[in-house]
Amino acid sequence: MKRLLCLIMLVALLLPALALGESQMARRPDIDTEAELDPPYDFDPETMLPREFGPYFEQEYPVSVDTYPLLPGTEWENTVTVLKAEQEGPVIYVVAGVHGGEIAAWSAGNLLKKIGIKAGTLYILSPANPWGAAAEPRSRYVRGEEDLNRSFPGDPEGNAAQQIAHAIFTDMRDKNPVFVFDLHEAATNKEGRDFLGRSLIYTTLDGIEDMYLDLLLETQLGTLTSMPFDFFSPGPIGSINNTVANDLKIPVITVETYRADPMEVRIADQLAVVQFVLRDYGMVE
Repeated sequence: MKRLLCLIMLVALLLPALALGESQMARRPDIDTEAELDPPYDFDPETMLPREFGPYFEQEYPVSVDTYPLLPGTEWENTVTVLKAEQEGPVIYVVAGVHGGEIAAWSAGNLLKKIGIKAGTLYILSPANPWGAAAEPRSRYVRGEEDLNRSFPGDPEGNAAQQIAHAIFTDMRDKNPVFVFDLHEAATNKEGRDFLGRSLIYTTLDGIEDMYLDLLLETQLGTLTSMPFDFFSPGPIGSINNTVANDLKIPVITVETYRADPMEVRIADQLAVVQFVLRDYGMVE
């Protein structure tokens, strides 16, 4: 019965996308809100969890925690955190906050560094753009208008964003995960720009078709996230989503929460989606 519901919902969702063509993301009407930028938050994701998080990652599994640098010894050095369970299992790679201004994305990524997993290995790069996250005001870009999520697979001799992208892409290729998470969040809609808030973006679904359908259905039924999530495809050229899926043949889901929602809701939605996928791969219960 659940599979039948999934198929019915998929057909209903795909019809408008097919009419537009998969390469063109659907546009929505403008949203009447001024929540373009987050207000100041006294929020330290390293030390506190909002009450509204709910029962995410309650199980405590023993894990070894390690770190290693990307681009060590340079001004663009960053750190990957590795959680390794006692039991063998799949490898999943999480990249959070490629755009530094997307606070809930890298807040969720930082919180994931504190969870336990019962099997496998979890690589977490968060925030992936600490330079934009530390800027005043926080910025989408690494510097100037260098967009890290339009710079993949990168160039070791290129500009800052291209060098960072190359380091991340190379690390993913070397670790060869079965799945990659790309955690983002969308600002409000503007004329001439696609609105991606509350969506799950993919470029290919090879090998994760059933899991993706189940995930989308759970959000639509209101049993997983605060609001239903939509789908879009493919990821933009130069993005992690598009490049890793096409060049490395590794499935990627980009999670886009919506910056008009309360911070704790956005972080909780990010964690709920991640937990769903980790459970599907047998890494948590």
